[in-house]
Amino acid sequence: MLIDLEGFAVYPDKIDRAKEWMQYLRSHQAEVDATLIPEHMQLEHIFSINFAGRFYLCWYSNQTAMAPDVTTSSNPVDIQHVKFWQECIDEHVPSLKSNLENTFQPPENA
Repeated sequence: MLIDLEGFAVYPDKIDRAKEWMQYLRSHQAEVDATLIPEHMQLEHIFSINFAGRFYLCWYSNQTAMAPDVTTSSNPVDIQHVKFWQECIDEHVPSLKSNLENTFQPPENA
């Protein structure tokens, strides 16, 4: 299982556009959910946070294997997602990369 939590800074003048991006994903829930299968994704959450004076979008994911590069996808939702990413994410700012320390879950028979 690959578990990841990473945050990416949004350009200061693109915060409203990033919020439109999140609304786009919410309004296309079924189509987005379908993209998770080829990405080996069991679960994906996107959080937002203001940190050190910057707005970040943070992805939490559980995958069973590495995903193919989304920039090579022909899926219309993935194509739109990549366009939003390129417009909104400031890749000059280092990402906030989290390290998984522990995992807890109840026993199956609880």
